[in-house]
Amino acid sequence: MFLTNLDRKDEGYEAIKHGLKISPKSALSWHIYGIVNRGDNKFEEAITCYEEALKGDSENINILRDLAHLQAYMRQPTKLIETRKKLVSLNSLFVPFWLGLAHAYHMAGKYDMAIKTISANEEQFKSEPGIGPYEISELSMYKNWLIELNGDYQQALEHLKEIRPKILDITGWKEQKANLLFKVGRKEAAAMAYQELIERNPDNKEYIYGYISCNGLDAKQAEDEDAVLDVVRTLQQQFPSSNTLRFMPLTFCNGENFVKAAESVAKHALRKGIPSLFNSMKVLYGDKAKAKALGELLDGYAVQLRDTKRFSDSTDDEAASALMWCTFYLAQHWDYHGDHERALQLIDEAAKMSPETVELFAAKAKILKHAGDIRGARDTMDFARQMDLKDRYVNTKAVKYMLRNNDVVEAEKNMVLFVRDDASHKIQEIVDTQAIWYMRERGHAYRRLGDVGRALKQYHQVLKSFDTYRTDEYDFHSYSLRKVTMKAYVDILKWEDEVYSNSIYVDSARAAIECYVDLHDRKAAGNPFVAVVEKKEKPLTRNGSSKQGQHNLAAGVDEAKVAEVDKDPNGATYVDAEDHLAEALKYVERLESVLGTQPTTHTLAFEVHLRMKKYFLALKSINSLKAIDEGHPSLVPMAVRLSKGLDSDDSFAAPMKAALKAQLNKSFGEVTIEDAIKANDQSLAFALAGSKALVAMGGDANLELARSVLSKAASEKYGESRTLSNLLEARDLLIKAGGGSLESHVSELAKDAKTVFPLSTCF
Repeated sequence: MFLTNLDRKDEGYEAIKHGLKISPKSALSWHIYGIVNRGDNKFEEAITCYEEALKGDSENINILRDLAHLQAYMRQPTKLIETRKKLVSLNSLFVPFWLGLAHAYHMAGKYDMAIKTISANEEQFKSEPGIGPYEISELSMYKNWLIELNGDYQQALEHLKEIRPKILDITGWKEQKANLLFKVGRKEAAAMAYQELIERNPDNKEYIYGYISCNGLDAKQAEDEDAVLDVVRTLQQQFPSSNTLRFMPLTFCNGENFVKAAESVAKHALRKGIPSLFNSMKVLYGDKAKAKALGELLDGYAVQLRDTKRFSDSTDDEAASALMWCTFYLAQHWDYHGDHERALQLIDEAAKMSPETVELFAAKAKILKHAGDIRGARDTMDFARQMDLKDRYVNTKAVKYMLRNNDVVEAEKNMVLFVRDDASHKIQEIVDTQAIWYMRERGHAYRRLGDVGRALKQYHQVLKSFDTYRTDEYDFHSYSLRKVTMKAYVDILKWEDEVYSNSIYVDSARAAIECYVDLHDRKAAGNPFVAVVEKKEKPLTRNGSSKQGQHNLAAGVDEAKVAEVDKDPNGATYVDAEDHLAEALKYVERLESVLGTQPTTHTLAFEVHLRMKKYFLALKSINSLKAIDEGHPSLVPMAVRLSKGLDSDDSFAAPMKAALKAQLNKSFGEVTIEDAIKANDQSLAFALAGSKALVAMGGDANLELARSVLSKAASEKYGESRTLSNLLEARDLLIKAGGGSLESHVSELAKDAKTVFPLSTCF
């Protein structure tokens, strides 16, 4: 154990294995082996070691407890129940043991057994040393929740009344009371309970919707619209300061009712000068009728304020800022609809009215970004940052825009401005504080610059942050049972179950997989990527400076001692990996386990499996994608590539090859990529997916077809699918296709793209 914690892990593992050779049944040796494996996040191996240790000492509480924590971590409820039972049999009075057994039953869905376990120990629990009113309150509410989960709503309601004197979380108790009253059908009493909760917090949506439901109404049903609106208006009269109640009618009203509700919300925000009005309204823009109504309403307000300085139904002049905020809203409205020139004209008008308002320039930068002027967006956001150097949010946005313009060094200088002054290494501090948005954007910037090594370095820092979130859960399996924070414990486990589905994780994993695939392809083509090694500089120190005097970002005293923090800043470890596809496969498997319902997971899996010549797994990826979306643009290209791969691989067994080909023919017939593109002539998604496959397969005919298709990616026939990201993808694929006629094809695409994004500087 000492060796493994002294950065001498190989020696440590050898010492453990040597000990096991001497005494193969030693419980101590197996326990230590398990602890070391757990420290290296080898949880399955650690469980095996603990189980071996128990064969030599079946009643060792420490081993059983460590095993229980890992079984809970790995979500093995059946095995966890048996381990917890053993712990309880060894020490039935120790609270974490029987409480852990109750939770194990909870994990397994055996709520009745969890309730019995708590009931059997509840009385002696109260007399345990260190147990106070808080712990008793938490356990009582947890038991009540279990009764509810077991479906005994009436019993849960009676139990809730019984435990009321013990409860310290009054709000939680009242919420559960309203919930249970509704479930047992006592809707009038439930309505009163929700009314009481609304009085405590009139901006809580769950309370309001609960109150509406108690009145026998459903806000999602069109026939209930007028009745629901009456209920909400009654509540608005009681709680006029509630923003939630003011906004809520917009979510379920239509037509004239919607316009009246929108008038109330918009006028209030314009008079108060609330910059986030459009962000609040944006959730409604999925309904085209509502989006149109909001645009017309605010456009009318702008005319009224410009001509008369007041709203048509008002006798008093409004503040001059009302017109500015109205114009600000309209700029964002037209930006949302893709009319960037009109949006820029409006935002400039607003800026003339109030040149000191930072939000206006931040919005202008966003419009420029959507218009494709990445450099202009970066400069405008930096101008907004300089208007208020103490604003952390605007600084963050400026850093993000700098990275999207590939200004990595400038972004770094501004990022460290808000790092704590006593940090010994400011960049490492950003990694340690897990600023995952920054690391991801930095990775994307390096990738665009062609520095795959540094890009992978950033992506891995993001991915490791999520691994840390996951492994941090381990400590809660002990802490929560000791502190009796059971509901919070269950909530954190639910959150951990979804942690890898976070969009930043998924995007970083996708980018890392694509980088590894690219490294493999370049190596296979005899043109391996070499990690970019720049002149080594001292890391930023506490006063934000380096020895060379660069990056003087904050005033400070004497320069702190410089320490070597990152031994591989260029990502050479990832670039020089022996098997790039094996590295990519790790993240493919993770995505398959947590995001198997997402098409991107299977398109990525296919790219890796095909190159690894795991043809059956490649076919599995195709079938999984087809099960999700039978009309997905990548299906035919994937099938064609798999067929071509089988044809070109003479080492693959003929019978298995025939079986795979038969399956492909059964599902897709003899269709070609060109056929798929022509059959979906007005779909840019099919054009891009097909072209990507053609470029991957290579060959003069394929590349020429890809160039022909991609050069017309901005054609009018593709309509609204001609987004900036799609056109940039087409340009990148076109460049990758190469060829003697590349320049003319790129020029054709750029010319057409300029008609779609006339302000763009990307083409």
